[in-house]
Amino acid sequence: MSKLFKNGFIYLVLMLLIFSSISIESASAAEVVDYEEGVTNLNNTLENSAVVGDTLKKPEKGWKRYDNSHDFIKYNGDWITQDSNVYYKKSINISTYRNLNNTVSFSFLGSKIRLISTLENTFLDEIKITIDEKEFVFSQNSALRKQQVISFQNTELDYGHHTVEIKKTKNGRYYHDFDIDAIDVDGSLISENDVPNVETISLDRDVLELLESSQDKLIATVTPDTAKVIWSSSDESIATVDQDGNVTALREGEVIITAKIEGTDITATSTVIVKKPSNESSNAILSITLVNGITKEYDVTNKVLNDYLKWFDSAQGTSTFKFSKTISPYKKVTEYIVHDKIASFEVREY
Repeated sequence: MSKLFKNGFIYLVLMLLIFSSISIESASAAEVVDYEEGVTNLNNTLENSAVVGDTLKKPEKGWKRYDNSHDFIKYNGDWITQDSNVYYKKSINISTYRNLNNTVSFSFLGSKIRLISTLENTFLDEIKITIDEKEFVFSQNSALRKQQVISFQNTELDYGHHTVEIKKTKNGRYYHDFDIDAIDVDGSLISENDVPNVETISLDRDVLELLESSQDKLIATVTPDTAKVIWSSSDESIATVDQDGNVTALREGEVIITAKIEGTDITATSTVIVKKPSNESSNAILSITLVNGITKEYDVTNKVLNDYLKWFDSAQGTSTFKFSKTISPYKKVTEYIVHDKIASFEVREY
């Protein structure tokens, strides 16, 4: 019995070791990443501050850096790999001299891109980069040699799938004329054959005007249509929004309503302008008694009433105030009241 128990215990220990090994291998595989994610900004600024010409040895916050050797970066033509500690991850891909067919291409998902390379006085001052069929020109020529420098960036793309090709437009003056050290994007590099499921969001109105205490609905269109939308207001004392996009105006002012795809930084906004209700539709009876004993009555809006009160307080003598009266569906008349002919008046609101 003791022997049987001992054998069973050994078997249990072996099984635990096997399962532990499998778990460790699975965890290790899951932890493998092929990029470096930024954790600080250049010079420790609060926002991204690096610009073209800056040496940037690490990606800034919100960016991911992919090395020149990444499988998704395709080199065509004559390229050589050069190793040195001065390069990002100790290597760089360099285009050879006198070959206008040299290109590099890749695809990425995101809205921002930076090209990290070397600046050199013999390198090209005119290199063409095409992003989604739109052409830009940048330079890697500099009087001073510098490594791990931003030689090109575009931070104003729409979030989505972008294809990029970099190509020489002329030859340099030395054996090497331009290079690729790394690529920074705010999303991820993807295979050229991969069509990503891009998430997008838009609102049906950029501006929405509401009166205090009124309500209207903003409609969000998302891709894919299964994405969950999170709604928020920049000032809930002016207007609130529920999770169905219903906006309720509370007080006069201006507020930004934001619709965001859950779990992402993808947003769309609408400016909501809240106004006070106009009182022009409110009515009152203005009864004016003249010095000759005649009484005139006018059905007036609050605006006309307020205009009359201001006029009465400031006018004098033969100054007149004009009233329009409808005496039949097809006939209107205008009457003028002279200030010094008014004995008294009263207002009856309804």
